[in-house]
Amino acid sequence: MTGHSESTSKTYLYLRVGLVALALFLGASLVLEMAFGRTEWLGSISAYYYTPVRSVFVGTLCAMGVCLIAIKGRDRPREDLMLNLAGMCAPVVALCPTPLDDRSVCGSATPCVPDTVVPGVVNNIEALLVVGALAVLFAARTVRRGREERRDLLALAISAVGLTAFALWFALGRDSFLDYAHYGTAVPMFGLIVAVALVNAAKVDEFVAAGGTLTVGRAATYRRAYRWIAYVMGWVIGGALALFVVKAASGAEPFARWVFVVEALLLVAFTAFWVLQTLQYAEDGTPD
Repeated sequence: MTGHSESTSKTYLYLRVGLVALALFLGASLVLEMAFGRTEWLGSISAYYYTPVRSVFVGTLCAMGVCLIAIKGRDRPREDLMLNLAGMCAPVVALCPTPLDDRSVCGSATPCVPDTVVPGVVNNIEALLVVGALAVLFAARTVRRGREERRDLLALAISAVGLTAFALWFALGRDSFLDYAHYGTAVPMFGLIVAVALVNAAKVDEFVAAGGTLTVGRAATYRRAYRWIAYVMGWVIGGALALFVVKAASGAEPFARWVFVVEALLLVAFTAFWVLQTLQYAEDGTPD
């Protein structure tokens, strides 16, 4: 394994520690509000955007997005691209809230994002698009100046196309954007994390062969753990999609607060994945 400076190794490790801390921060805020706050147990974690949890919810997901983009995966461009795309989705999940199913707020047009919230959402998404465009330009300049392979240019092109499509949806389909942008980015974000976990499971042995310090037995343990995390997240996402179809077809909730349960399970699995990453790199060092 190529040597790294102590500051580089610690920065790489602390990014992962930061992701774990952010997930715990959000979890703690939710538990405190549910246990001691005035808000009843809502149907989804996302709905806590409209409660005192909002600042933690928005801040946590935006910070997670930055961390996901900053972390570079071993398997380029696949893992790196997936982390970048997941990082691009996270702020949208935070800044564009889940629509409310409340006739006292929405009238007959349920569900809806309340009119009082819309100006803030528009301002925040516009600011996000400005930063996203600048980030893509910076990445393009970095690729041109470095000795990157064509696969990195492809990853950059995919990110640029995704950002452009997102901007067009926001500009030309504002109503549908407000209705579906939260879900349309939350599901891909978790799906991409599932894929990253699978890539890590497949690459543990390769990492060891390239000079990592893990023993074969320890590598097998990490491989199994990554796979189980990916399987659990995949099963949860698949089950959630099936329940959504049932609700759309019948109009009835499959069971009370099922969305909250799905999101809570995904948050736990997400935290477990980054705890595992933190333990692996604390033990094995910074990957090349």
